[in-house]
Amino acid sequence: MEGLSQKEGRYLSEPKKEKRIKTGIPGLDEMLNDGLRLGSLCIIIGEPLCGKEILAKEFFYKGLENGEAGIYITTNNFAEDVSNEMEEFGWSLSEYTRDENVSYKIIDTYSQTVNPKVEETNNILYVPAATDLAGLSSKVVEAITTLTANFKNLRMVLDSLSSIITFITPPAAIRFLSFLKARIRLVKGTFVSILESELTEKSVMMQILQLADVIIEIKDCEIYVRQRGRASTIGEFKITEKGAEITPKK
Repeated sequence: MEGLSQKEGRYLSEPKKEKRIKTGIPGLDEMLNDGLRLGSLCIIIGEPLCGKEILAKEFFYKGLENGEAGIYITTNNFAEDVSNEMEEFGWSLSEYTRDENVSYKIIDTYSQTVNPKVEETNNILYVPAATDLAGLSSKVVEAITTLTANFKNLRMVLDSLSSIITFITPPAAIRFLSFLKARIRLVKGTFVSILESELTEKSVMMQILQLADVIIEIKDCEIYVRQRGRASTIGEFKITEKGAEITPKK
């Protein structure tokens, strides 16, 4: 049998390039080597009020702008607070709330602790508490099933894992995170989870970070990106009236 041609041999030896989804956040995509891999879990870690929640919201909204579906899980704020904060940066959810164009779901685990009778809408689902992992898992599966029936790509944000760890055992929280990662990987979506560095024990944090495909750390006006199979990158980070401003360092 004749050997492979030079062209065929080169084709077989070259690794297949993994498809990535751009976050849509200037500077961050450059640091991520053109976006996040499909099915990946990205953990954003940092101190309180360092800007990680805003970065996660921008990631969520940029997906909607790009024609993707989105799920935002809030464990320490009302759903209305999430949408209002986005409005402050010009990220209006109003055009994505029409019946014929429902492209996102906010899963609120906070409101029913104050008002058990609050009613769900096309865009907002409620869980009695962040400790109700069975109920939360069910709502996540419901949202994924509904949205992926009409949209090819899906983004999910968990804001935040630290709130769940505060009220349940760390092993249970880690199992829940692993479950969410598996569900997103199944539909080839992208998943961002927020983790408070100051509220998480080091041993627990290391177990959580082992599940991550990408780790983004925000510290002292700098942003550090680590991902599997790539060199670490660093950039300047600040929050402006338009959202995150990231400048990669050469």
